[in-house]
Amino acid sequence: MIRTISVLFLLISLPVLATSGFEQVGKARLNVFIWSVYDIELLTPDGLYAPDRVPVKLKLTYLRNFSAKSLVNRTREEWSEQGISHEKSEQWLRALLDIWPDINEGDSLELYVDCSHNSHFYFNSQLAGIIRDKEFAPLFLAIWLSDRTSQPAMRSRLLAGKTIKQPDSSFCR
Repeated sequence: MIRTISVLFLLISLPVLATSGFEQVGKARLNVFIWSVYDIELLTPDGLYAPDRVPVKLKLTYLRNFSAKSLVNRTREEWSEQGISHEKSEQWLRALLDIWPDINEGDSLELYVDCSHNSHFYFNSQLAGIIRDKEFAPLFLAIWLSDRTSQPAMRSRLLAGKTIKQPDSSFCR
């Protein structure tokens, strides 16, 4: 009985354990015309961002309702506008459609990229699915963090001047 309770506690705690110990790099709010769309936050273990350094966490808290299909279509549009093309893009977009639920105001989606470069998606702090492809996360994060993003002011607030070119240490051993 105690073993069962311990296993259940561990399973319930896993999302928190997987991403605890992170510090905010920056945060921003996306507004389109008069509508607030989402709040977004970038986090790393030390509060500094370096491209391709993991682990990293990106959390979006939605301020409006969206269908999963509209989010996936917007991902496709952002990649297209940035000139991002990959042979697996459509495969990844199909996976996102399976992973992401429809979003209601107040819901959150988090991306947690682990030390093996797997992309874990959490919906309201519960694991929704994983994309196990190290090539996916950099292209997904580029939507907000690339210098070609459609939202350069948001990128500036997310990075908050806390970028480093060559990290002194790795958080993954």
